[in-house]
This record gives sequence, C-alpha cells and structure tokens, in this order.
Amino acid sequence: MAFPIRVKIRVPAEGLGPQLDSMHQWLNEHVGAMDHACHSQPGFACSTAAFYFRNLETAIAFVQEFPSAELADGLASPAYRT
Repeated sequence: MAFPIRVKIRVPAEGLGPQLDSMHQWLNEHVGAMDHACHSQPGFACSTAAFYFRNLETAIAFVQEFPSAELADGLASPAYRT
C-alpha cells in the first residue's frame, strides 16, 4: 500500500478556504509530492478531506501543524485539545 496512513478532517459547509491552501503549502514544503496524497471524500453526515501519508510520523506532524482542523469523527485534533 503506497499511503497506509490516512487523516480525515471534516470540511465545514463554507469549505476549508485559506486553511486548505496552507495545508497544501505545508505538505509541499515539508513532505514532498511523492510522499502524500489528498482527496475529498463523502463522509458520514459531513464532507471530509482525506490526507494520506507513507508514515505515521509525517501524519502526526501534519495534525500538529493544523490543530484547528476537526477530525472527521467529530473530535478536535489531539494537538488542539487543552
């Protein structure tokens, strides 16, 4: 499997807007085009964006970089919790 790690985030009704641009920029600068993928996906009761990674460390760094992104299961990012 090329990208075994998936991080799904909830897409608000108004979309991700500038945050999605920031996510793509961070991915391009810190991960590289060959080590990640991103796709929109229908989710259960919401739209989601799925980010795929080759390793867990990169996925964790991504989640930590965008702590305000709500995970698709309805929980706040672990990095965002106080």
